[in-house]
Amino acid sequence: MTPAQEWPGDAATVTRWVRASLRPEEAELEVRGLADVRVSCEVAGDDLEHLTLDASDVELRVRAPKNGTASSAAATTPSETPAVVHRRRGTARTLRVTARPVRIEGVPLTIDAQVHDTPVEWLVYAEPAVAGRPESRFGIEVVEEGAGMRGSLLASLGAADLTPLLTRVLRPAVQAGGMRLRRVRAHVAQDGADGIRVDVAAGVRWRVLPASARATVRVGLRPDGVITVRDIRVSSGNPVIALALRAARKPIRAEIGRSHDLNEILGLGSSAPRLHDVRVTIDDDITITARLG
Repeated sequence: MTPAQEWPGDAATVTRWVRASLRPEEAELEVRGLADVRVSCEVAGDDLEHLTLDASDVELRVRAPKNGTASSAAATTPSETPAVVHRRRGTARTLRVTARPVRIEGVPLTIDAQVHDTPVEWLVYAEPAVAGRPESRFGIEVVEEGAGMRGSLLASLGAADLTPLLTRVLRPAVQAGGMRLRRVRAHVAQDGADGIRVDVAAGVRWRVLPASARATVRVGLRPDGVITVRDIRVSSGNPVIALALRAARKPIRAEIGRSHDLNEILGLGSSAPRLHDVRVTIDDDITITARLG
């Protein structure tokens, strides 16, 4: 059987490819627990009738990489994507990622994201896109800017869990930079009918030198997914950090009033389906909901 005939093949073939794709590449951070994500799918010819990734009750852990890991990975990854030697058109009827909840560093996060009727192409490359990973010879990509697809998103996190989540996720990144994270405090609150206020205080230690900083960011969020930065304030009691913040005052001020379109950030082209009904509600939980269509 030729590679073109093998892909997409049957449900078992696609499931194996998805599982292999979930394996994190060696990078700046290592994510453990992805192997516990449950994968199910159904394939009918060139159509993916459904693909579900269920991370409910899965524990994800973030770790700093082992010495030399990132550099060795970079050496095994080709600089260019291999040529596509075969394409097959199809439709992904239902793609779903659910987690009720997934635990990231012990902190529960609820997610339910669904996308329907997505035009796709099944790709076969001339050689594996990543050295040492034979499954990377195959791929799937959205075509026609996703014309006709529709979907929904719900994500929810306990407001009291924001600080421990940030602390546990940021600690290995700070450690990789040669510093030690001492503390993080974060608070998110509703700021008017369409606004969000985020207050963050963080302290780190580099060798014997302590440093800390505080920041307040106020943003507005429109239902069409456009985020506008309303205000940014940063400060520090450490004179060295305060001096650095003064030097950065101009680019920080330049962000105030600037708008960012989530549709563009997500790569949704001008003719692609757009986000709408985007909402963030904050009480005991921080909940984000949106629709795509």
